[in-house]
Amino acid sequence: MSSNNNYLSTKKAAEELGVVVSTIYKYVKEGRLKPVYEDKWQIDETLLFRVEDIQRLKEKFDKPGNTTGEAAKKLGVHPTTVASYISKGILKATKQLYKGRELYFISDEEIENMQNSSVIRNKQQKKAFYTSDNYYLFQSLKNGDQIARIMELDGDEGKVIVEDGRTLALSESKEIGFEKLENIAEHKYITKRGYAKFIFPKPVHISSPVYTIIELLYMNLGYRNIKMEVVDENIHLEVKPIVLKVSKTTHETEILTMEKHLVEGKLYLREDKVYIDTELEPIMVHVPSDLKEQIKNNADAAKVTLEEYVLELIRKSVSSDKSQ
Repeated sequence: MSSNNNYLSTKKAAEELGVVVSTIYKYVKEGRLKPVYEDKWQIDETLLFRVEDIQRLKEKFDKPGNTTGEAAKKLGVHPTTVASYISKGILKATKQLYKGRELYFISDEEIENMQNSSVIRNKQQKKAFYTSDNYYLFQSLKNGDQIARIMELDGDEGKVIVEDGRTLALSESKEIGFEKLENIAEHKYITKRGYAKFIFPKPVHISSPVYTIIELLYMNLGYRNIKMEVVDENIHLEVKPIVLKVSKTTHETEILTMEKHLVEGKLYLREDKVYIDTELEPIMVHVPSDLKEQIKNNADAAKVTLEEYVLELIRKSVSSDKSQ
């Protein structure tokens, strides 16, 4: 060991990790270990490593598998989704004591099996709801007296259904003269926190009020303030707070449909407008800096904001408590 007790020589590091010296050099090359001095050898022709770095790597080797957070990164899903897979028996995991805490661990083999499963493939194949030339899912098109609607999108191509029952490719509909009934303008991102959420059964007929609602939201919010996904023949629609200038006189069916299928948030009705709000209330909580950093990393991996990630954790926890 080096005369500095905070450092370990290459040989001592290998002994600590239970590997041969050449493996230590391999770890350095791979970036798994970083020596104290990278630009030169020490007097005794060895690299030096910090004790805490070796201990951290050793603990990683001693882990009985992947944590739910690590599994989430490898699967490209939210950590709470991994927890849901485990509770439903979709993903096999074992609960073991590790560093004084009982945690779920998932094997590399189980993660690989999950990566090849239809569950993950379907999630990875989630499609955008607009094209690069500003055509939108469920947007209405017109060619003379004929009305059609974009019912599916896959990249810049899609499927269009005409009111007479014909099915066309989006590119084909453009060629024969179908144009956007309304051009959807871009809107700035709304900074007010949270989203209101609707879940509509996907209608069969292209003139359904559900599609009218979606187009109203497109026109008033723009794509930046909308999240939309079709899941099991249901349209999951999340929108930023917005005032729609519609009334029961002109859009009674649409308003009733929104009220019926709102699952998160609140609708406030006025004489000539509908206010869609999130009903979010602040909760002040202080956490240790290392926990905050871990939560932030998990949120980044899930491609959501820190607030969205924490809110989802709270929802899952409350839901779990209710089911027990």
